Amino acid sequence: MKDFDVIVIGGGHAGVEAAAASARRGARTLLITMRESDLGAMSCNPSIGGPGKSQMVAEMDALGGAMPRAADAAGIHFRTLNASHGPATQALRAQIDRALYHNAVKQILSEHKNLTIVYEKIESVDLKNKLINGVYSGKALVFTTGTFLHGLVTMGNEKIPSGRIMDDGEYQSPDTAISGVLRDFGFDIMRLKTGTPARIYRDSINFSVCEEQLPDTPHDWFSDGCNENNNTAVCYITHTTEETHTIIRENIANAPMYNGDIRGIGPRYCPSLEDKVMRFPEHTSHHVFLEPEGLNSDLIYPNGISTSFGRDIQDKWIRTIPGLENARIARYGYAIEYDAIDARALNSCLMSRDNHGLFFAGQINGTSGYEEAAAQGLVAGANAAAFALNLPTLNLDRTNSMIGVMIDDITTLGVDEPYRMFTSRAEYRLNLRADNAIARLGQMGVDLGLIELPAFLHKMQEKAGKISENDKFYAGYIMRNNREIESYRRDKDIKIPTDFDYDSLSGLTNELREKLKRARPETIADLNRIPGMTPAGIMVVLRSIK
Repeated sequence: MKDFDVIVIGGGHAGVEAAAASARRGARTLLITMRESDLGAMSCNPSIGGPGKSQMVAEMDALGGAMPRAADAAGIHFRTLNASHGPATQALRAQIDRALYHNAVKQILSEHKNLTIVYEKIESVDLKNKLINGVYSGKALVFTTGTFLHGLVTMGNEKIPSGRIMDDGEYQSPDTAISGVLRDFGFDIMRLKTGTPARIYRDSINFSVCEEQLPDTPHDWFSDGCNENNNTAVCYITHTTEETHTIIRENIANAPMYNGDIRGIGPRYCPSLEDKVMRFPEHTSHHVFLEPEGLNSDLIYPNGISTSFGRDIQDKWIRTIPGLENARIARYGYAIEYDAIDARALNSCLMSRDNHGLFFAGQINGTSGYEEAAAQGLVAGANAAAFALNLPTLNLDRTNSMIGVMIDDITTLGVDEPYRMFTSRAEYRLNLRADNAIARLGQMGVDLGLIELPAFLHKMQEKAGKISENDKFYAGYIMRNNREIESYRRDKDIKIPTDFDYDSLSGLTNELREKLKRARPETIADLNRIPGMTPAGIMVVLRSIK
């Protein structure tokens, strides 16, 4: 038997952050994943950041996370989105070299002396005794299995059991055991779906008919910056055409998303092209962003045209897009279905409410995106170490972080589709900016052993000026936000009686009464997460209780 404090299952973005955070806190940590290429694998879009996401990356940086450092090392095209808007809505986004990112992640993990990595398929899981493959024993387990739980790849009529398709075209075996074990332990399992577009050979694209998109020079960094010479990649923009849409509509009966072959629920904010064409018939074209997969890669990622169509139909409509008339396809797009748990079974530390010592992070919790997964991984890993070693927990909430907003959303409301983070989800978003993440969370990170004091002080010094102009810019709004936060913190833990009579409250609409009776919120804080609940409605309930 090989004993560890924390065992992390899965080596994607969530697993990397979980293992690193656990090890930074002093826990003897095992990261177990199928192959070395899993570490930091970017199986879909080769980018980091964007609205809502870049704020979480900044928060991970304040807590010593790996993703910000790896993104700086592997970024090849940095741009600030919404640059003409206020600082709270600006977002750094970078195209990433897949190979450089993988290498950077490996280097970062090698710096953690308490971390052991094993490349091995999961054959058995004993949740009661926290035993993996009958060999590895832990005080806490962290599940970060991504799309591998009963993963099923679909391309038209083709259905292949797989967690994902590798860069070399090889299918990676899915996990067929963990879902059943979790279900037997009382977890509710749901079926979700995501997808990815084809990969196209760079030399088969006519970029001259596309709109050129250059990187920012100079530009911001996710962490402390490095490899400025890498910021040289050029992206391009093209668009679908009416001919593209006609082919899709004529063949929609062959699309697994529409003929019933795919039952998993897909992401609303990252739909397949066939979904966009059918849902928005008034649009005669949709943007397609041609993004390089690396400085030395011969592949282009056509962002915006993920699909579940078969190869033959993809061949037809891809070549109706300007610049792609002679496209040679290296790998076809596909949809993938996978199992996830209902994250309402977890607390704010991402630990099972009923099965202590079991933690979950990433797509297994119903989220979508590298940044969402990594952020959960950091929280789950830090708190798994806390559980194993009896240390203070990492407590993030809606008032102090975007990560806290996401975790609060998925653990109290749950999800009915893959969850994606947006700044609009955060009530206190003027306070939760990327530039002030170190000021908000850095000291907490130092106190918990997630980031070293010199690194914290250096980052504070680097950001001090920007935090102080931006705070002045939002001064009046921030004062109001702070008052709201104080009120929220003061009242959020007030309990709502289980037999509370919502029908007796005259200040609520019938719709809200019905929602409240179904949701049965336990505290005043829970009211904020009920769709359609207004501040006035919260005050009606609060006054009645008080």
